[in-house]
Amino acid sequence: MPSYPPAPSFPRRATAGPRPAPQPNLKVLVAGVDKDARAPVEMAVRQAFAGRDLQAPWSVSLVRLGQSWSVTLSGPGERFRHLSFVAEQHRLEDAIREVISGDVARPSAAAAASSSAPAGSGSRAKIQERHVCGKCKKELRVSYEGEPGEPKESAPVACPHCWAMIHVEIGTWAVVGGDYSADKL
Repeated sequence: MPSYPPAPSFPRRATAGPRPAPQPNLKVLVAGVDKDARAPVEMAVRQAFAGRDLQAPWSVSLVRLGQSWSVTLSGPGERFRHLSFVAEQHRLEDAIREVISGDVARPSAAAAASSSAPAGSGSRAKIQERHVCGKCKKELRVSYEGEPGEPKESAPVACPHCWAMIHVEIGTWAVVGGDYSADKL
């Protein structure tokens, strides 16, 4: 007589090395890739947290941006509240480990600062710019920190009215660090 529920008939996928132990206080969210590409990314995140005693809940949200990942960490304390940075695929595990261990504040933002900000400038200020959504035609405000004369790059922004994805020009520092927001006007 068959057992209930029936055993799965599909083969289990082999992994490359030992899997980290499940971590109940670690939530990993991955967007922008199919389910087959998601597993190695989740594994990299879990390995970055391996060996840490996770008393408080953590969430790690990853969004694929070309060949890079936009990473947002939320964990205990003000230091880890919505901390965002960009990491290349091959450095994803190391970049997360560096941030949570306190070795660096934001791995790619620090590298971008050294290449795009003039030496000794330090005049960062909050910038708020008005834009109009191409879909719903409503105004929105994009906020970020930047410097006068800083180069700008195109950045994806979700319209807070209709959630359509639009692209706006904002300071390079904010784009690289993923440190900008959009609000309704």
